[in-house]
Amino acid sequence: MTGTRARALVAPPRARTVALALDGLTVVGAVAGVQGFLSGQFDPLVSRLSFVDGPAVPALALGLCVGLPQAVALTLGLRRHARAPEVGVGAGVVLTGWVLAQLPLIGWTSPVQWAFFAVGVGESVAALLWWRAAVD
Repeated sequence: MTGTRARALVAPPRARTVALALDGLTVVGAVAGVQGFLSGQFDPLVSRLSFVDGPAVPALALGLCVGLPQAVALTLGLRRHARAPEVGVGAGVVLTGWVLAQLPLIGWTSPVQWAFFAVGVGESVAALLWWRAAVD
């Protein structure tokens, strides 16, 4: 094993562990969020979104924009794929962007927003450190 794959396998375990833990946390959060939308738990929030009619669109957007990239990053990381650190950086940036895009729509009223903003930044940093170690 040479090249990028070999370097990814010897990445600092702490950066990899943190990135994968945050991926897993976000996958669970995204699944819970989709369930919350579809069960009507977030109807007060959905009613503030004038451009959607019902919870299906926000649930689908959350699943596709947050859940899917995080699940891919987690899967590749657990399989020790050579591209896992890069995908982790991308997933963290997408999560951070997702939270920032919500600001004009729902604001920072929920502690969940603050938490997942921090998770997105933390995941991006951890995956970037993992990626840098894999390249060195």
